Amino acid sequence: MSTDIVVLPVNSAFSRAVFEELRPKIPRAAWPDESIKGTFTPSANGLYLNVGFDGFQPSYALLASHLVREAKVKLVLMSPCFTEARQVMQIRRWRDMFLYSAVPLLFAIPLLASLSATAMRTSTALFAVDAVLLALSHGVLMTARSKLLGRRFIADIPVPGLRLKAAAAADARHPLSPD
Repeated sequence: MSTDIVVLPVNSAFSRAVFEELRPKIPRAAWPDESIKGTFTPSANGLYLNVGFDGFQPSYALLASHLVREAKVKLVLMSPCFTEARQVMQIRRWRDMFLYSAVPLLFAIPLLASLSATAMRTSTALFAVDAVLLALSHGVLMTARSKLLGRRFIADIPVPGLRLKAAAAADARHPLSPD
């Protein structure tokens, strides 16, 4: 599990996307003067982000976290935890496939026993293989979920009136570069 916490600057695409989600719903008077820090954690299924904001009043912080959660996959696709969220979804699909194929295979065993012993043994073997694959895929899914939940990151969210181009230019200048 990674302990590195990524900090996204105000002019990042993710920070601007969060701002675009929040700006229409939160009145200008509720925004602070400086950028807002948000601590983001992905959900266990990788479909949305949970967030805690520093800088808003408590009621507006709750509204802002709800708006981020409502954005769902739109913000997950832009976040630093996108790769882990995608892996969780892919592994979950495989796990669900093995899960939903186990029940028909289980019921096929007694039905095929009336046809022949070979058919019953074949369906029993298929069920056993499916059960092993289900257990393995569930273990891999739990590992991927724990890795995903460990991907916490911080983003500085711009406020209305903040000049992003000026912030980008200040970040591009290096103290040792000639002006």
